[in-house]
Amino acid sequence: MARAVILSPDLILADEPTGNLDWDMSMRLLQLLVELNRSGKSVLIATHDLNLIRAAKTMVSARVLRIAGKSLQLAGADL
Repeated sequence: MARAVILSPDLILADEPTGNLDWDMSMRLLQLLVELNRSGKSVLIATHDLNLIRAAKTMVSARVLRIAGKSLQLAGADL
């Protein structure tokens, strides 16, 4: 993650960034990604963690998409 911040990319791709972290560390990492987004970076998070998705939705205006049946779908409000 440090390298991503140092090189200052316009887009940050995070594939299961909290997969092996406890909840507190997951929230710290999510807050970092939110801060990067607020500083003008585009952030794409791929995750199976519905709790992380719900937490992120409270912090930013985001589109939540899901891949199902080999197609991309807008996720419902139930997330």
